Amino acid sequence: MRIGLRLQENSCRSIVLDGRTIVSAAREIQAGSLAEALDSALSGLSREFGSGVRDITADVGHVLATRKLADVVAVHISPRPPADVFHAARLPAHVEPAVSRTVHVCGGHDMRGRPLAQLDLEAFLTVLPSILSGNVRNVAITSVGSTASTDHETRIADAILSNDSEMRISISSDFYSSVFRDRDYTTVLNTALMATGEELAALLDAAGRRHFPAATLSFARNDGGRAPLPRLAVAPVHGLRPEPASAILGAATLARVPNGEVVICTDSGVSAGHIRDGLPAANSLIRQGYEASLASNAAVVESYTANHLIRPDVTSVIADLRTEQATPLPFGLVPTLPSAQDVALVGSAAAPLTSWIDRLETISGRTDLAAVQHRAEEDAQSAVVQLGANPGEIHIIESNVFAMPYGNPGIVRIRVQAAGETSSNKERFLAAEARCAAP
Repeated sequence: MRIGLRLQENSCRSIVLDGRTIVSAAREIQAGSLAEALDSALSGLSREFGSGVRDITADVGHVLATRKLADVVAVHISPRPPADVFHAARLPAHVEPAVSRTVHVCGGHDMRGRPLAQLDLEAFLTVLPSILSGNVRNVAITSVGSTASTDHETRIADAILSNDSEMRISISSDFYSSVFRDRDYTTVLNTALMATGEELAALLDAAGRRHFPAATLSFARNDGGRAPLPRLAVAPVHGLRPEPASAILGAATLARVPNGEVVICTDSGVSAGHIRDGLPAANSLIRQGYEASLASNAAVVESYTANHLIRPDVTSVIADLRTEQATPLPFGLVPTLPSAQDVALVGSAAAPLTSWIDRLETISGRTDLAAVQHRAEEDAQSAVVQLGANPGEIHIIESNVFAMPYGNPGIVRIRVQAAGETSSNKERFLAAEARCAAP
């Protein structure tokens, strides 16, 4: 059996999922704490299900989104600093105050990985003592051309960690976007969330070991998958907005539909996404209007309108999740999944381990292209195995090649997603006779 948890500051809601049954439980402690709510929820589930639970996946997005961001030192690597304020990359308003200091270092690469300027490591070492002696323990390192070469970022990170191994560091090459502003924003935000990620990982690990010592603990990712709990302390930004993807996966799981369109109807409106080979179709960016985008793979979710394209050859799952279902759905929609089940929690419980390879490659022809794509698929599969998946339970969800713009022949972007399970998973697509109960 598998447990999906949703954590909020003073409450924890859970769903237990197996091949026949969904059991939902809410534990609200308004005057207590998140730790008390989590312990109460897991204690009750342990008494009922005990050793039958093998996987626990926590949706921590609500807590990450509401906690105050920690202060960050930003290290920008580029051939020269911005000429003036107008040319400086601006962070979104909710993140900008978290940057307490910005340090510029000369360096950076072009799209082919060639240095635009020699890394001025000596100049950085002269300011490093002032960084280490301050109260800020979080450093975000971003570099021009980091998608093509990580050399300058890793050398700066190594210089910091060799002097203080306790510093929390994020580097922008861990987050793919062709736009420096997106990578800068994502790296700063990830760094500012790392302390909260560490706290949540420790909290979940302690509660999990206490009540389910044999279970594997994970956190829900923005792409509809999950990652091992220790990764929450390193890459919390990928667990910031998992609910849209989890809802699509949960509805598809309940409807036993591994491929098709999923329409989610809630009190706030109607949205639509697609499920592909058992996971939501994903984009590499979470867009925010004219502000910087979040460089994290997340489900593609669109507003459903009267002009929505209907394809008769595509299976549709229509989930009516409104609190009041007496009135018809808009746009003439007829629910195929009428139960007001918490589909996002079902999705968290059903989520597989996922990994992405997203990088630039230089090729000289079709043979090179096939070779680099095959290598990326092998690397994605290997990454899922390293996360804990059984090698026999891994499959490729997406494998795409994109030409790069701006006159760069011979350079392509390779994007591959792999997913896997720790063991043979027969629980993903439930029997139709699911029931609800309150433990």
